[in-house]
Amino acid sequence: MVDILRTGLSGLVASQRALATTSHNIANVNTPGYSRQRAELTTNRAEFAGGNGRSLYIGTGVNVQSITRVYDDFLTQQVRNHGTNVGQSETMSTWISQLDGVVGDSDTGLAPALEQFFGAVHDAANNPASLPARQALLGQANNLAARFQEMDGQMDTLRAGVNDSVRTTVTEINALAGTIAKINGQIALTQGQGDASADLLDQRNQLVADLAQRVPVSTVAQDDGTLSVFVGKGQSLVLGTEARTLETAPATDPRQLEIRFQGSRADVNDFLNGGRIGGLLEFQNKVLDPAQNRLGLMAVGLAETFNAQHGQGIDLTGAPGGDFFTPATAKAMPAPDNAGSGVAAVSLTPGGTSALQPSDYEVSYTGTGYSVRRLSDDTEVSTGAGPTFSGVDGLDITISGSPVAGDRFLVQLTGNAAGNVQVNISDPRQFAAADAAGGVGNNANALKLAGLQTDKTLLNGSSNLQDLQGQMVADIGIAGSTTNRALDAQTALLDQATQARDSFSGVNLDEEAANLMRYQQSYAAAAKVVQIGDSIIQTLMDAVRR
Repeated sequence: MVDILRTGLSGLVASQRALATTSHNIANVNTPGYSRQRAELTTNRAEFAGGNGRSLYIGTGVNVQSITRVYDDFLTQQVRNHGTNVGQSETMSTWISQLDGVVGDSDTGLAPALEQFFGAVHDAANNPASLPARQALLGQANNLAARFQEMDGQMDTLRAGVNDSVRTTVTEINALAGTIAKINGQIALTQGQGDASADLLDQRNQLVADLAQRVPVSTVAQDDGTLSVFVGKGQSLVLGTEARTLETAPATDPRQLEIRFQGSRADVNDFLNGGRIGGLLEFQNKVLDPAQNRLGLMAVGLAETFNAQHGQGIDLTGAPGGDFFTPATAKAMPAPDNAGSGVAAVSLTPGGTSALQPSDYEVSYTGTGYSVRRLSDDTEVSTGAGPTFSGVDGLDITISGSPVAGDRFLVQLTGNAAGNVQVNISDPRQFAAADAAGGVGNNANALKLAGLQTDKTLLNGSSNLQDLQGQMVADIGIAGSTTNRALDAQTALLDQATQARDSFSGVNLDEEAANLMRYQQSYAAAAKVVQIGDSIIQTLMDAVRR
């Protein structure tokens, strides 16, 4: 009789735990990353009741062997990988949209300011002796310079916003890594006591998915239940219960940030090519930098070509034309980790405006010589023993002092030129509209200055100012369109992967409702068995007492 009671109790306990598991699934139907759990039932070991050659085994009930989660690692990794791609594309799309608003506005962009300036040059050419026409020209020149400065400032504001987002994202990455390491310890503890907690495994997977939205990750499960997490191209972020810390530091270009592991001087920017952090870096390197360099090339091209032609004429006082715009100046900066005392100097090659490229440059010292690399397309443009390099894309570069092997220098002209554009004259009589052949009242030089609007004076004679402006706007538009198409595709893939994972691992309320009724019925039936067993025992006890 005790066997009946024991068997009934086992069914009661099993049904109770199955009901608890089902109710847990229902409660977590909206919990991100939750995988439904299932009570795995198995029969208890039967007791031998045979004898005299008879093989007879009596069942002893049911046992809950484990509470398992319905989980597929491949589907989870697909969701994680597509989440990384969506995070990158979303970030790119947001920032490109803002940059497009800066350069593409028909009212506040550069194109109308260029049109108005050269229109004023034409007006001055039509009336070379008119002081009002000359004064209007200076006004439009100042408006154009202000537009260059404003656009450059807006790009710098975007750059500062990108840097703030990089810092914030790095902080979030560190927080997620620390929590993953902590849960690793908890999982290792529960696995040491038997099976790892399904809820802890889900929490850790969700944290890794959140991490993957910010930075590309890969994972390796360890025998003790912990999960090793790697970022980029295999740099370890979490090993067991220990998490490494990322930090940001100023790059050689003070406008940018390097991302590196705490305690290391080597940046990992080039390896973080996915997620929000990858989107921020890609926008900065492949969209914002080229746009600002192209804007700077227009500023340098305008100032240098206009100054050169202006110097060929004479003003109303009969004096030779001076610099109409403030001449462009280049700068060179040593890398923060340089060990030597080398100093770089750079200047515009005389007559080298046409050869200028919209790019920064890096000069590296190997110990025996130098390499000059154009950063826009990662091309080595000059090598040699140095220390002077002349005519490198329109730049003259000289290294002095005592550099050591591995030292680097950033050379920059177009990257910051637009913010420095200024009109160099204030007296309208100083506009050199005439050439020497026709006297101060002729317009020969002014006509040549007006022609600079369409003359192919830039990029080795292939482009003019209008071309460059159009290319800048078009490149940003193309980048935005390409990114948005990628975002649509990656979002669709993420949705499909999420649906596939959820159909396998997610909670189905209809299924759980059916399980609820089934386990409720089995619980009631097991309780009836216990009741009957108890009744039989009571009957026997009463019979014995009589």
